[in-house]
Amino acid sequence: MGQALRKVDESNEESLMYINAIHGNSKGWITKAEINGGAFKQWHYKFNQLLDIDFSKENTYLSLNTFYKTYRRIENLKELNCIHMDLDTYKTKFSKTQILMNLDHNYFGKTIPIPNLIIDSGRGLYLIWLIEPVPYKALPLWKAVEEYIYSQLKEFGADRMALDPTRVLRVPGSINSKSNTMVKTLETNEYIHKLREIQTEYLPDIPKHEKNKSLAPKKKGRPKKVVYMFNERSLYLARITDLVKLCELRNYDLEGEREMILFLYRYYLNYFFEDEQKALGDTLELNGTFVKPLPTKEATKATESAKKVYKEKSKDYKYKNETLIELLQIAEDEEKYMVTIISKKEVKRRNNEYNKNKYKEKLKKEGKMTKQEELKVLRQKIKVLREKGLKNKEVSEALDIPLKTLKRHITYMKKNGLLA
Repeated sequence: MGQALRKVDESNEESLMYINAIHGNSKGWITKAEINGGAFKQWHYKFNQLLDIDFSKENTYLSLNTFYKTYRRIENLKELNCIHMDLDTYKTKFSKTQILMNLDHNYFGKTIPIPNLIIDSGRGLYLIWLIEPVPYKALPLWKAVEEYIYSQLKEFGADRMALDPTRVLRVPGSINSKSNTMVKTLETNEYIHKLREIQTEYLPDIPKHEKNKSLAPKKKGRPKKVVYMFNERSLYLARITDLVKLCELRNYDLEGEREMILFLYRYYLNYFFEDEQKALGDTLELNGTFVKPLPTKEATKATESAKKVYKEKSKDYKYKNETLIELLQIAEDEEKYMVTIISKKEVKRRNNEYNKNKYKEKLKKEGKMTKQEELKVLRQKIKVLREKGLKNKEVSEALDIPLKTLKRHITYMKKNGLLA
């Protein structure tokens, strides 16, 4: 009995240390999952709620990143807290000890950062790098870092299907039923990384967009594929975000566009995750949020071509904005909420708005007012002088403005209730 209690205490201590390290400052929803009898179930908690849960059961998992909503999907990501790698060491010819020794001598601090947590997951190893939390907009860079570390660790059994920001991993202190062993933390490191820091120190260059690319210095051996994938993923993430925003704007009442939205969603997810099963699962979950969802079989069949196109690497569905606006019947007022699915007219409106705000900021720094602000001050002066009983001619002379201009202002002010 005493030995059993010590084991429970040990597993609880393992779990709490891990949860505090990963989610001690998390503000979003955290997913806890279990697999029992082949059935996958998940629940969502805030950090403080997790501290009272027993994680010593078999096959217990926790998400590394957090979510705005209680849906474990990419568009709901709130904070990215970690970089992670799942090494299926049992698929290699090396032992865990041999792999860790090799990584320590030849990789950590040289080609990849030193992990914060090294965990024995049962049949493999987890490597986790804690980062200062970044919002979901940093996802393309996060994915680029994941891809880079994966490329370095392929020979040690790195699992490509695990490069997912919504991933759940086994919790230290829980039991892996496949190996019948407790998941344990082997090593810890308290240094908190910055995503940009990892990019700068380890990744190939991802150049910024420059107005005159011909003037940009060219670096020898620039990895064009890395740059291409980074830009492509940025676009896919923006497209995914826009599709979900459209669902929200229409209160998920999408009977006329269900098939098209689900097809595009699955299509873009395939390219972002490079994981067909994950893309289908998230697509079916999105379908389930609709006011009138499609039956599961119908939703799967209606979006199957997204999988086919992805496998064939076809460009048939690389729709332009104008085509997407027409297919989804996106109205002008809806475009204002889109990130990337916008018309030329909306682009022009945003540019004008940007330039207007930039001009206002410039005037503010120079201690000057905009025309609108000048008019507001002038009309306030007119109102004060009129209320004092001055006649129009006297007001005109006091403010040094032509009488005709004054009368126009008075007419405007009376019309808009600014003057009695």
